[in-house]
Amino acid sequence: MAFMVFKLIFTIIFLVAVAIFSGFNLDNRCNIWLFGKVFTNAPIFMTILVAFAAGIVVTLPAVFFRGEKKMTAEQARALAERLEQNEKKQLEKQIARRQKLEEAKQKADGLLAKKPLFSKKSKKDDTAADASAQETK
Repeated sequence: MAFMVFKLIFTIIFLVAVAIFSGFNLDNRCNIWLFGKVFTNAPIFMTILVAFAAGIVVTLPAVFFRGEKKMTAEQARALAERLEQNEKKQLEKQIARRQKLEEAKQKADGLLAKKPLFSKKSKKDDTAADASAQETK
């Protein structure tokens, strides 16, 4: 969700920058020669937009019609082995995390069983209780 907000803010900033650039360059003009035809007083901003659009048109076929890279049987086996090894490593890490969690729970249970939560005894109370126990014997 936050990523979409950043994309929106970036797009707005980009469009404002393009608008400012085009506003300052509307008066700048040049002559363009295109295969024997001369266009006089063409705005530089329009020249840049046309060049950008031409780059997109030339690039699109290369992107959409590129061939799939075929793997040999050996490359496919190597890829499958790498994926299997990565899965094993992830599983081992997950098992180790669960074991640590179980150990921590057992330690916490052991500490809670040994020490009551709300009774605080001082050393004086312990020695007094031992002395009174010995007197009764």
